[in-house]
Amino acid sequence: MRSITLAATASLIVGFVSSTAQAATPSAPAIERIFAMPDGGWDYATFDAQHQKIYVARTGGVTVIDLATKTSSAILPELSRNHMALPVNGGKTLLVTVGGAGEAVLVDLASAIITGRVKTGAKPDAAMIEPVSGLVWVMDNRGGGITLIDPQSGQNKGKIAVDGALEFAVTDGAGTVFVNVEDRNEIVALDAKSQTVRAHYAMPGCEEPTGLAFAAKQGRLIASCANHVAAILSAKTGKLLATVPIGSGPDAVIYDQKADRAFVPNGRDGTVSVIDMTTMKSLKTLTTAVSARTATFDADSGALYLPSGTFAPATAKGAPPQFVPGTFAVLKILVR
Repeated sequence: MRSITLAATASLIVGFVSSTAQAATPSAPAIERIFAMPDGGWDYATFDAQHQKIYVARTGGVTVIDLATKTSSAILPELSRNHMALPVNGGKTLLVTVGGAGEAVLVDLASAIITGRVKTGAKPDAAMIEPVSGLVWVMDNRGGGITLIDPQSGQNKGKIAVDGALEFAVTDGAGTVFVNVEDRNEIVALDAKSQTVRAHYAMPGCEEPTGLAFAAKQGRLIASCANHVAAILSAKTGKLLATVPIGSGPDAVIYDQKADRAFVPNGRDGTVSVIDMTTMKSLKTLTTAVSARTATFDADSGALYLPSGTFAPATAKGAPPQFVPGTFAVLKILVR
C-alpha cells in the first residue's frame, strides 16, 4: 500500500461526505465515513487535539482534515512516499518524514511552505516528540538509527545508533523511549537524557512488530505483531506478560487511558481488536474496512480515526494492487 502512486494538487479543498456504514450496537459502534480527496496510498495518521485536525501522510503529499469546518485539503504534493505528518510547535508546524528522499521536512502550516529540511537515515518512518528534551525522534526503517531534530530551530541534534528496521516509538513521559525493531522481534528501550540504548526487550512469539503503545496505568507496553498476536510486556523490566490474539495485517496500536483499553487495527481483516490492558485479554472485535491498518485517536471524545480505501487486484504478476479512484476515506468510530 505504501508504494501506491498518489495524484494530488496543492490547495485542493473539498467537503466531507458522511454516511453511517454500520448500525450502532454495544458491540458494534456506528462507523462514519469521512471522505477526503485526493486518492492514493497512505501510512500513519496523527491527531491535533488543540486545532481539531487530522493529518494523513500520503504517497505524495499530506491530507489535512479539519473536523471543525468539515473540509479537507491536499498539501505538499512534491513530497514523495511520506510516512508520518507530525504536528509540532503547538500545531503551527508540521514535521513530515519523507521516505523517498531520506529526510524530515518542516512545514509552516499557515502558508504550507517548507521552512526546513533535515537529512535522516534511509526510509524515515515514525516520528514522536520526546517531552523531556523537546526533540523530535525520527525512526529509520532501513539501516537503523534515530535522528534527533529540534522542531523550533529545525536543526539536526544528532543520531542514536540502533540496529535493525525501526518502526513505531512511544515514550513513558519520564525520559525513556521504546522503539519496535521489526526485523529483530524486539523492543529497544532508550534513555532520552543520555541518548543511549538502555535495554533490549525480546518478544518471543511476536513476529515483525510494528504498532506500539504505552499503557501508563499498568506500566505496560503493547506491540502489534504480524503473526496475529499482540505482545504485552512490562515497560520496566521487559518481561513478556502475555500474548493476545488479534487479526491480520496490523500496523498500529492505540491506547485509551480513560478506558484502559488498547485498539489494534487489522488491515487485511478489516477489523479492530479491543484489548483490556488490566486483564490483558481480548474484549471484542470491531468491524471496520479492509485496508484500515493505521489509526489516530481523540482522547477527549473517544473517537478512533482510521484511513482506508479500496484496492483492485494487481493487473500483472509482481505488480502492486491498484487503488480504486474515489474510495479514500477516514473512518470514525466512537469506542466509548
